[in-house]
Amino acid sequence: MQYRPDIDGIRAVAVVPVVMFHAGIWPFTGGFVGVDVFFVISGYLITSILVGDIQAGNFSIARFYERRIRRIFPALFLMLGLSFIAGWFILLPSYFEDFSEGVFATALFLSNFQFWRESGYFDSAADLKPLLHTWSLAVEEQFYIFFPLLLALFYRHRLSILKAALLVVTVISFALSVYFVRSAPEAAFYLTPMRVWELMAGCLLAVGMVPRFTSNRVAEVSAAVGIALIAIAVFGFTPATPFPGVAALLPVVGTMLLIHSGESSVTTIGRILSTPVLVGIGLISYSLYLFHWPVFVFYRHLVDGGDGELGMRILLIFLSVALAWASWRYVERPFRRRAPTSTKRRVFAVGGVVAVTFLAVGGVGNAMKGWPARYDFRFDPAPVMKAGEREIRKVMEGVRCRVPGEGSTANAHRHCDEMPLRHPAVALIGDSHASHIYPGLIAEFPDVDFRLYGAGGCRVLRNVNTRESKPDCAIVGPFFYDTVLPGQKFDGVILSGRWEMADVEPLAESIEYISRYADDVVVLGPVPRYKVNLPEALAIWKGEYSRKFFDLNEDATVAGIDDALAARLAGSGATYISLYRGLCRDRKCRLFGEGGKSPLQWDKAHLTVAGSHFVASELLVPVLREHPAFAQPPMSTLDNRHMQDVER
Repeated sequence: MQYRPDIDGIRAVAVVPVVMFHAGIWPFTGGFVGVDVFFVISGYLITSILVGDIQAGNFSIARFYERRIRRIFPALFLMLGLSFIAGWFILLPSYFEDFSEGVFATALFLSNFQFWRESGYFDSAADLKPLLHTWSLAVEEQFYIFFPLLLALFYRHRLSILKAALLVVTVISFALSVYFVRSAPEAAFYLTPMRVWELMAGCLLAVGMVPRFTSNRVAEVSAAVGIALIAIAVFGFTPATPFPGVAALLPVVGTMLLIHSGESSVTTIGRILSTPVLVGIGLISYSLYLFHWPVFVFYRHLVDGGDGELGMRILLIFLSVALAWASWRYVERPFRRRAPTSTKRRVFAVGGVVAVTFLAVGGVGNAMKGWPARYDFRFDPAPVMKAGEREIRKVMEGVRCRVPGEGSTANAHRHCDEMPLRHPAVALIGDSHASHIYPGLIAEFPDVDFRLYGAGGCRVLRNVNTRESKPDCAIVGPFFYDTVLPGQKFDGVILSGRWEMADVEPLAESIEYISRYADDVVVLGPVPRYKVNLPEALAIWKGEYSRKFFDLNEDATVAGIDDALAARLAGSGATYISLYRGLCRDRKCRLFGEGGKSPLQWDKAHLTVAGSHFVASELLVPVLREHPAFAQPPMSTLDNRHMQDVER
């Protein structure tokens, strides 16, 4: 295939927005679409090379994968090695444990599955994962497992069938992307079947599915439209844009137009793309993509979890470029040139050894729980975190009335409605932040018949969470609001959740609906949230450093959410109890329960059982005792069956 400098220029158009977006540089709010540009380029170039091999009669699967190893492995494993070294000195054990799992998954080119699986409720923030960006490499390599075989099978003698097959696969993949971007957005983003169509877009160009432009004017207009479509996506999209799906058509079609117009003639846009600066950026684009993200992430771990001031972010960009240039100059380029003594067998052997080495490194790091011995901990935080999670889960196993996530409202009905209400009866609804308050409530109010309706990651608000990927989310809300609430007579309803700003209005609307059926409605505000697991933070807490540490690492957005909820719910008829204000003053939050030994939280946001008891006794009891549903009769009147539940 003849070298086209304009394609290196398009690579620059892809990587620059990605880097700027990750650096938080305005106005690159949709810079993430650069990955989609890369997909189209990759599909076009790989297919063009394969077609050339087939036409020349020297197509070989072994040769194809040898080239992939030379192209992908050296810079990738250099990045993994340097990241492992940096992580060893920077990452706390829980993060290093997850990072090690990421190294393992990346070495297998399965990291897209890992990050899709980890995109759940208890997972650490995406912007603190050093290897998150490797999901796109995994998608490409998974695609190239089957594609060369399909191409070789049909191209020589059945080109028309090949084009039809590629078109069908493209349409099916695009349809899946459109469907899942609404019903399961994480799957649509990370998983290969919903991304294949973007690679296929380049493949279709390479096999001649689109006729060449015969007019220079048409090529000029097409190139201008192509760059405009990409620009609209880069500067017009935001992380809130449903993506990929239909929105991805802009960068994908835009890239197709740029590639195809340059194939037909030399356009003005093509000349600009072929300038030395853009070509130079394009040449280092792979290494720049690999190195920029870990640079940003490790910086966040070193400071406050944020991206720093603009000057610092620009400095990090220059550092990323420097690393990328060095990687391209001394690693990428030398390894791509085949030495006379470098046979296919040697390339596969060396590549295999390196991959297995990183599999072992990642596996051991994960098995060792992030090597906590690296830190001079005041105590080992891992048992504290595991014990806190285990205690909460054990309590939940004893709850007889909650939506268990078995996939149907019938099952939920079986678990909840077999037991008649015993008054006073209170419905506790919400996500895992309703579950973690349950132990404290049943201990402080043993005569109240609490019914927990909730599922992890699903804020139980009316007409919210009905189309989410988790089956529980689609079950619990409609079941509670449409079946349980109208059919039962609760003395009170408590709503608790990991509230965000987007929940303020839906919460107010839900309260209005609940008030038709229950006179006493209580909303529990959010608890403090941290950017690291609280026990880990406490384990390295030394002297005056503690003040600075918690100033930097306590999530200040919770205070704003708490204020917004308090203001919006004033006058709604519901009682709002601010847990955040009860635990924090001037961003200095209470960390331990009574006695100063047991942390209130076992991860970044969830209460331990001891924390649940402390919050209930110190913050909830003084307010709820004034409510009729929680005014306890003498202990002699307590229901024995319910007492057994409490003891359990």
